Amino acid sequence: MSLKIGEIAKKSGVPPSTIRYYVRQGLLPEPDKVNKSMAYYDEGCVEKIQAIRHLQETKYFPLSVIRNILRRMDDGMSLEEAEAIEDAIFGTQPDAADIMVDKKDFLKHTGLSSDEFQEAVKIGLLMPYLQEKGRTCFNAEDIRFGRDVLKRIIDFGQDMNDLKFYVDLGSEIVDNEIRLRRQAVQGKATQENIRITTEISKMADFLRTYIMKRLFQRRIQATIQKSLKN
Repeated sequence: MSLKIGEIAKKSGVPPSTIRYYVRQGLLPEPDKVNKSMAYYDEGCVEKIQAIRHLQETKYFPLSVIRNILRRMDDGMSLEEAEAIEDAIFGTQPDAADIMVDKKDFLKHTGLSSDEFQEAVKIGLLMPYLQEKGRTCFNAEDIRFGRDVLKRIIDFGQDMNDLKFYVDLGSEIVDNEIRLRRQAVQGKATQENIRITTEISKMADFLRTYIMKRLFQRRIQATIQKSLKN
């Protein structure tokens, strides 16, 4: 069934301007245009709009992730199933009551200057939880990283650019993790896809911490042993 934009707005509870914005962002399908002033939208847009609002207001998912969830729903998944896969990748999501701040409050919480902030973003060290056109938000994890890592590195007199290797090597690791996941879920049914994605995401989180920690410990131990022999 096709509906006019005013009818979609009434059923979904969002204004026509928001509906048009969702269309421009690829979240909703283009309407069938009868003429310049008349267009009809698929009634399924109402359910999609409700899903978008839920994911924005309770999960703070960026539009790129929401777009992916809607694509999964188009492929036959329920909202809960599609959301479960993204939750497995993104980890525990903040509730609406949890801290989410803008740039001004982020700088206040972390003690970073605006120039230091821009440099960290440019390098790729600081990646705001949500960053899209006209909207940037930081969660508690971003604040902790800015305060307890970036600010301390600067206070120690070190250059943030010296940490860029984390971004470069981290990107390579993530590329390989994604490749492994795609191989594991290829041809699997929906529920099996969700289960495997969840397990691989947990394993990857543990692997990164375990391998890096052990490599660092081994290197320090070797250095200590070498110094004792001299």
